[in-house]
Amino acid sequence: MFRLPVRTLLLHHSKHIRTKTSSSAIRSTFIDYFVKQHGHKHVKSSPVVPLCDPTVPFVNAGMNQFKGVFLGNVDPPYPRVVNSQKCVRVGGKHNDLDVVGLDGHHHTFFEMLGNWSFGDYYKKEACQMAWDLLLGPYRLKPENLVVTYFAGDVVIGLTEDRECRDVWKQIGVPASRVIAKNAEDNFWEMGPTGPCGPCTEIHYVNADGSLTEIWNIVFIQCNRQADGQVRGLRRQHVDTGMGLERVTALLQGVPSNYDTDLFRPLIRCIEKNSKGIPQYSGKYGSEATLDSAYRRVADHARMISVCLSDGAFPASSLNLKQIMRKSFKISTDVFQNTRLLYHLYDEVASTLGEAYPELITKQKDAKLVIEHEENAYKKMRASLEKKWKDLAKQFPEIEELRDVEMNGFHLGYKEFKETINKHKSTVIPGELVFKLYDTYGFQEDLIERIARLNNLDIDKKGFWKLLADHKSRHKTAFKEQSSNKGILFDSAIKEIIKSGIKSTNDQPKYNYEFIDKKVVYKPLKTNLLAILNEDCEWIDYSEPSENKPYYLVTKDTNFYCEEGGQMADSGIIRINEDIHLNVETVFKIRDFVFHKGYFKVNKSGENLYVNNKSEVTMEIDSEKRLRVMRNHTAVHLLNAALRKVLPNSVVAQIGSSVTDKGFSLNLTVYGEKLSQELILKAQDLIRQSIQADVPLETRVIDSLQLSQESALTVPGETYPETGLRMVTINEPLVSKELCCGTHAPSTGFLGDFCVTLIKGAASHSPVIHALTGDSATKARELFTHAENLSRAVELLDPVVRKEEVSSLKKQLQELCGSSGAPYGDYAKCLTLLDGLMKKTVHTDEMALQAIANAELREVFENASTEGRRFVVHFTRCSYLMQGPALAKALSIPSAPAPALLLGCAGGVIVAAARVPKDMVTSSFTAENWLRCVLPVFNASAAPSAQSPLEYAEMTGTKVSLINCEQLVQDAMRAAIKFAQANTTHIDGRTPETKKLQRN
Repeated sequence: MFRLPVRTLLLHHSKHIRTKTSSSAIRSTFIDYFVKQHGHKHVKSSPVVPLCDPTVPFVNAGMNQFKGVFLGNVDPPYPRVVNSQKCVRVGGKHNDLDVVGLDGHHHTFFEMLGNWSFGDYYKKEACQMAWDLLLGPYRLKPENLVVTYFAGDVVIGLTEDRECRDVWKQIGVPASRVIAKNAEDNFWEMGPTGPCGPCTEIHYVNADGSLTEIWNIVFIQCNRQADGQVRGLRRQHVDTGMGLERVTALLQGVPSNYDTDLFRPLIRCIEKNSKGIPQYSGKYGSEATLDSAYRRVADHARMISVCLSDGAFPASSLNLKQIMRKSFKISTDVFQNTRLLYHLYDEVASTLGEAYPELITKQKDAKLVIEHEENAYKKMRASLEKKWKDLAKQFPEIEELRDVEMNGFHLGYKEFKETINKHKSTVIPGELVFKLYDTYGFQEDLIERIARLNNLDIDKKGFWKLLADHKSRHKTAFKEQSSNKGILFDSAIKEIIKSGIKSTNDQPKYNYEFIDKKVVYKPLKTNLLAILNEDCEWIDYSEPSENKPYYLVTKDTNFYCEEGGQMADSGIIRINEDIHLNVETVFKIRDFVFHKGYFKVNKSGENLYVNNKSEVTMEIDSEKRLRVMRNHTAVHLLNAALRKVLPNSVVAQIGSSVTDKGFSLNLTVYGEKLSQELILKAQDLIRQSIQADVPLETRVIDSLQLSQESALTVPGETYPETGLRMVTINEPLVSKELCCGTHAPSTGFLGDFCVTLIKGAASHSPVIHALTGDSATKARELFTHAENLSRAVELLDPVVRKEEVSSLKKQLQELCGSSGAPYGDYAKCLTLLDGLMKKTVHTDEMALQAIANAELREVFENASTEGRRFVVHFTRCSYLMQGPALAKALSIPSAPAPALLLGCAGGVIVAAARVPKDMVTSSFTAENWLRCVLPVFNASAAPSAQSPLEYAEMTGTKVSLINCEQLVQDAMRAAIKFAQANTTHIDGRTPETKKLQRN
């Protein structure tokens, strides 16, 4: 928030100020002053990663979290607030990285003490409050202070701020100490666009006459627009900022920020953990290389620690990764210890943890990330040495870039040289700059160094345009716009805006009714705004062609356009009874939703023309949407489950892809890696949540409410300032995420869940694929079928048909996919199938029936030998048989003892009961015995020509293979209990029934 003259070292003012006030006390004094004496509300600092502002890489000023308030997009939380905001200045307009460590006051991370008025008080009150705090609690002398104000600027179009000048004079500041300054000094802007306004600054006069700016009071009354114009805001606000580090150095009477209690513990930690390195001496200038390194590492440790505790990840923040690697390099080359950052985190948490408790609560996670990046840096450095030598032989000039350490440097530099030499250009084209940045990870400062080294200019405008397109346009929309149609889409949008409509209302995409446990989507009636043909030509009234694509824009839509990783809806837009558009994809450009598809025309009808002002009916493909909803909710559950089974790891979602077929979840994992066991645990937790049928809660919030919440976000993702949808799921799996997608009404709606594949499971960046609903159930049925086949083979060692196993494997691969390593039940299933494929081929069904007969003979013989009077048995080899053959095997013409036999062939349960004639009683008959198992399977008895007293059989009944085993056990228990209760002198326990009774 402040700009500083070079001479700001407070080398001589200690004789004027000598206080033992701690930085913590200075911070709390500021907050208490505005809360208790001036009715401000204290709000906690927002995270340094801006969730709702794509224009800056980090929160770089105290006012960032209130930007939406200044622009009128978000209601202020309170009329006046106060806080200490964490700020990072790396990249963008305010970039202090290059000068950090060279002087005593520049930092990548700092705290901004600030008070704000949102249309409440203005210049007079703001100046008076600041003056009273400095002269009162902070005990500064008025004769040591100078104020500046805005002198006006013709280019901006604002005149001298005489109102501010007169306020200071009324407060009592002598006219000689009220100085007018130009826009460069006293007109504040947070970036290339956004809220801005004239400011007044309070400076401390050092003993040598130099000035140190300590407080900046900004009068937010303007907005810098994208075209560079500065226009007035509807309401006037006050935004003030006083750097804690600066004022702490002043009040503690030390020569620089690095001599305060904010930095001295860090410098002592570096000294303690360095090998044979001289202690910090506080020198500056060309002979202070070592001291500069001390200051740089101490500064970077604060910035890195705060960023990590606020949820930033090196994988999604190039700036953070760059500074971590710079720190590792200094730690290694200068201090002989790559683990300095790891130790310094504890010191940062100790000095700042009271004010920012997340530094303590996230300590373990942050140090895991530091340790991972430290190890990655060591490996990278070792591998780069040879690549560097080879590159230097071809391009000797790169020796001047010897300090650059990045994996893609040698490939990027080669492409750079080849492109420039081929085109013999004196300017690095914007396309090449963007490729170096996006593909190879070259930061802007490195590209500028390369340009200087090769005496080239940079097409910065071209680069910034490509970068803006990359950040702001959605993939689907960008694909459409990247063709020659882009300008024509813009033309159509301008035409629509002329009619007074500024965007498509797409909120109906979230609407549905939940009736009788079913989700129902009602058709939406709305009006057409535009019809464009495949050349994006505007159509007012025309007969459409059936074999060419069209683009329809409507006033409202219930179609979901591809965003947030979720695929777009498809469906129908009915123009009239004779014409409708089959919508194939949906995308958004500048807040207008385009529906792309092909018209279907009833040639025999009467209404064969489309009119771009017609009322239309929009019907989404509800079955597809339901499957997508299930899968998107499952993404949230999987996210929560993985965090629960990996308590000692850091898990961050990098992205996801949600379709009607299934979903994939891209992660960054620090610490323990994924394993079969962990995936199965996560899967079980999700199934428990599905069983609990927990309702999902969706709450719409704005960016200010978000700053006070602890919702899960995707690192690096930019969210809107208003209309943020927070989706919450409660116990047994707790999830709280920002999400623009569509979701199931409750977890039970998912039906089923299973993980199928994982790419890079043992890596730092795994991608998990999974299924829900009917697809998951079908997959699990196939898994169970394979397991049953394998059990039958193990028990009876029969031969198995390879054709069946091959067919089963093919079905699994079609359902679960094959692009990745099989995981969970799928992996186990494929292992079983591979084992079965090695068995000898035998296609004779009679052989299997013979095996079944032999199995039953052995059961009866064992029962007779052991004196048992009845048999209840499940035929294991039935898993290998077809239904008719199994039924025949179970209907044994005669049995030496009462027998109730069960089997399962292809998911169909068959059962038969036989009681020898001489053992039939009034209560113990085959029909009665069988009837006790029928309710278990919800089955009925089959008609039979035999006497129901001696023989009865059950109609073949389809069951879920997932539940088959449990159902069979339940039926066997019922059968045993019936036989024991209705016969005498009967033990009747086969080895299997013994096991059942033990269970």
